[in-house]
Amino acid sequence: MTLLEWVKDLFKSGVELFNDEIIFINDKGITVKRNTKLLRELSLGIISSNDSKEWYRICRLNCPVGTIIEDYNELEWNELYDDITALVRNRLTKELLKERATKGAQTLLNILSKRDKGHWGEDSKQTQVKATTDAGINLEFTVVNS
Repeated sequence: MTLLEWVKDLFKSGVELFNDEIIFINDKGITVKRNTKLLRELSLGIISSNDSKEWYRICRLNCPVGTIIEDYNELEWNELYDDITALVRNRLTKELLKERATKGAQTLLNILSKRDKGHWGEDSKQTQVKATTDAGINLEFTVVNS
């Protein structure tokens, strides 16, 4: 299995941001424990990475032994990165609406707002001051939105 196939397979049932293990009861009444440590690691990797290449590196470093590591393909990894980022944003929104996970989700959201300013960043204003000393003093103030 290639790295890209492994990552797609890992995320086929969504993302996990808070638990390394999920315990649930299946439709036959049997209690099942699911180890989600790698899923959580790569889900949090989306928040901590700046782009798909950096996330590819995180995936590569966490893949199981025997995984075929292909070279980074920007087109394929950008698409997957965008898909998983959308799932992470959706999961964070859902967790923010639940009272019990608000603090943890807020912490992750603060990190994501710095990483993904286009979707989560606040409009911050910075002031730039320019001074010239030819013939007299001239001050210019510019407000920059970032």
